[in-house]
Amino acid sequence: MAAVLNSNVASLWASKNLQGAQSKMADSVERLSSGLRINRARDDAAGLGIASALTQQINGANQGVRNLNDGISMVQTAEGAIATAQEIAQRILTLATQGANGTMGSADRSAIQNEMKQLLTTIDSIGARTKFSGNSLLNNDARTGTGSNAAAGAAPTTEKFSLQVSNTTTDKISLSAAAFLNIGGTKGVANATATAITADAAFTMVMDTNSSTVVSGTNQPDSVVGTTAYLKAVSGSTTTYTKIGVVASSAISGGVQTLTFVSGQHGGWTADDTIVFSGQLTQNLSATAGDLSLSEAVQADLTTSATSTAAFQMVQRAAAGYITALSTQRSLLGAYQNQIEFTVSNVTDLSSNLSAARSSVQDTDYASETATLTKGQILQQAATAMLAQANQMPNVILSLLK
Repeated sequence: MAAVLNSNVASLWASKNLQGAQSKMADSVERLSSGLRINRARDDAAGLGIASALTQQINGANQGVRNLNDGISMVQTAEGAIATAQEIAQRILTLATQGANGTMGSADRSAIQNEMKQLLTTIDSIGARTKFSGNSLLNNDARTGTGSNAAAGAAPTTEKFSLQVSNTTTDKISLSAAAFLNIGGTKGVANATATAITADAAFTMVMDTNSSTVVSGTNQPDSVVGTTAYLKAVSGSTTTYTKIGVVASSAISGGVQTLTFVSGQHGGWTADDTIVFSGQLTQNLSATAGDLSLSEAVQADLTTSATSTAAFQMVQRAAAGYITALSTQRSLLGAYQNQIEFTVSNVTDLSSNLSAARSSVQDTDYASETATLTKGQILQQAATAMLAQANQMPNVILSLLK
């Protein structure tokens, strides 16, 4: 190398190497202090894209687990309410069996009937108050069509709730309305004749308070808001239920109950017609022709000696059918809970595996990075020393000039 003064090439190279060593040290310090191998796109552009995609999946899966756990709590809430209703129905069945015994007197049967009526009111109240995050759980129409004495139609298959499992919009668990049927239900009597409505419109219905066809205590049904009202018509051995609409609100003024329907169409009704408010209690669940729903059977005449035994036996059959219907509903809820719990396990494993994959792409390998830092420190010290030596090299020119 020529001895020149204007350009100290050795110093330039030493300076360049020092800058490189310092830059690598800064990168190592950043990675070691942040715990991330990729802190900005220039560190690993392809790796950043992979890590970002994995983060989306992980965040979606983690939130999905929380969603599913909320779903389990909701299903357990509904199932617990139905279990209580079943216990009450078992008590009604026991009372009906007692009332069917020929040794019972009229006063005894009357006391039994009064207790059964109160138990039905309790079931209806349970269904109305069973909510989760403000959502009514047990309010789906249990009657899905018109028919004869047997329960009309099949259980609804529409989606009641949807549980989002991940960040993929189609990845969800659908909970059918069949698992959330109204466990209550009651009936009343219309006060006056109403004309048909052929186009969607709001309308009201006034419930009868004095009709001789109304059993005491049933003329103003409770817990009917949100339930579907049906007109019940009996012709011989055939019973037909015609949908009127969904009750939006109920108000009692001066002892008169007025139901409001937001909109709908209906064929009208006649004064003293029976109005049934949909629920498992108003379903005809007995296979015996001529039997009534549990709600109606309990409200029938159970005290007349000549017919009381047969009437109580009908209550027995209605209660047994009601218990079986609730068992079917609980079984579906139990199946959903098992499905959700298995999904939680799967999504948790998915999140763990994705996190491990992201870690291998994004996280700092401390063993490797500390070795890189140590190498950088040595190179920085060596480059600094060599730069000092290179800066002294032009001094040789002075010796030549002496």
